[in-house]
Amino acid sequence: MMKHSLLAIAIATTPFMAQAEITKATLYPSHAELTWEEIEQVGSGAGTLEIGGLPVSLQDQSLQVVLEGIAGSQVRQVQVSRVEQAEFVAGETRRIRDELATVTLRIQEQEDSIRAWNQQVTLMSKAAESPHELSASELNDMAAALKDTTQSALSEIRAIRAKMTDDIALRDRLMRELAQVKQGAKATKKVLVRYQAPETGELQVKLRFQTTEASWRSEYNARLKTELEGESGGEVTLEHLAVVQQTTGTDWSGVELRLATANARRGTAMPPLYSWVVSPEPPQVYRSKSSASMADMQAESLMVSPAVVERQSAFTQSYWLPQPVDIPSGSSGQRLTVAEHQIPVEVATWTAPVMDTTGYLNATGIFLSDAPIPAGQVTLFRDGQSVGESQLQELADGEELTLGFGVDEGIRVAVVNELERTGEEGVWKSENVQRRQNRFEITNHHSKPVQVRIFDRLPVSQMDVLTVKPLEISEPVERDVDDKKGILAWNREVPAGQTVNVKSGFEVRVPEGTALPGL
Repeated sequence: MMKHSLLAIAIATTPFMAQAEITKATLYPSHAELTWEEIEQVGSGAGTLEIGGLPVSLQDQSLQVVLEGIAGSQVRQVQVSRVEQAEFVAGETRRIRDELATVTLRIQEQEDSIRAWNQQVTLMSKAAESPHELSASELNDMAAALKDTTQSALSEIRAIRAKMTDDIALRDRLMRELAQVKQGAKATKKVLVRYQAPETGELQVKLRFQTTEASWRSEYNARLKTELEGESGGEVTLEHLAVVQQTTGTDWSGVELRLATANARRGTAMPPLYSWVVSPEPPQVYRSKSSASMADMQAESLMVSPAVVERQSAFTQSYWLPQPVDIPSGSSGQRLTVAEHQIPVEVATWTAPVMDTTGYLNATGIFLSDAPIPAGQVTLFRDGQSVGESQLQELADGEELTLGFGVDEGIRVAVVNELERTGEEGVWKSENVQRRQNRFEITNHHSKPVQVRIFDRLPVSQMDVLTVKPLEISEPVERDVDDKKGILAWNREVPAGQTVNVKSGFEVRVPEGTALPGL
């Protein structure tokens, strides 16, 4: 009776060793929340479960342990410890070296066989050079024998070299693996769970924790169709991709993946607002949170089917990928399709002639979606051709999307300076005056009419002594475009093969003795 009791105590106090696998992952732009699951057959009473192979980046304070499968099971204690990989590295190194020794020996044996066959061919060749006194029939028999023997030897050499090719490739791969094991060795963490189970059965243990070794970011492909059959304007297909990356040291297989948009890197609260004290000295520069020092911030407290917007409130949302995914551990990102948006757009060629006479094709439309999309790099395609990359800003439902799709080679822009004059004016009150009048000539070399948007800017004075007055400005014109003072824009349709002109000019005055600004 006492023996059975002691055996039960020994079994209960011996930890069950388990190597859990990741089953769920919620990735954020800055970190990830992972769920590892393991099922063990346990007896009633107290017990210990040891789960190893967890990433060393496991944040201890975020660890949650959940027991399922046996009603009434309770977690008594959870202990997290770091495990160095010296033993693992030694074992892997020993295994790879044993395989390497075997394949190296095999290659040496193959090289010896090739040398032996080559020696036979050499001996046969020398024998043929001194046939002594042989009859014609004997010479024919000897030649046939030499031919058969030489062909057989050369065939054997080719077969051996073919086998050597595979063995040499295996040897090189083993040498690379050996180097990777030595260089890529990293520690892991181990979780010890002490539990109380009311009865015997299968106990499912779930570990939830956060790690900084997995994250995601948004990338986009924007494909512009400049012409739609039977419709005016064009269309942009905006493909939203998630670039998923994890370096936990363990490959993820068949993982249920969610992508959340909350970004811890952007902080948790607005920066503190201090009194604005002014003095004759240069004012103190107001720093945004993004430019604050680290000390200040610490003091503040693969392609799959498109994802589904699974959860959304007024402030957050996440995407759920309906199919399990495989994500290997490594530095290269895996690209997964999140969503695809079809956006009707107005297509026009934009140019700011005074700055650059190049015309750029732009597409402008209204973004409509159930959920906002994060900022990210966008690869641009115009009518099936790649035209470069740009940066897409964060977009919410109903906001305007504007993207440039490269140079419009069919539009030519010229700047004609009609007036450029600087000097003094006035009889009783002399002033320094500068006048400039430009004409912008927009020529369409396309076979169809093209919409163009021409930009210019007038000087803006911030001093009472400096006055600015517009000269001849072509109408109609938009003024203070995007609430930027002095910015002008003209929208014009240029017929095929024709030229459209717009004019823009200004006058600047300062009192005598005051220098004109450099314009």
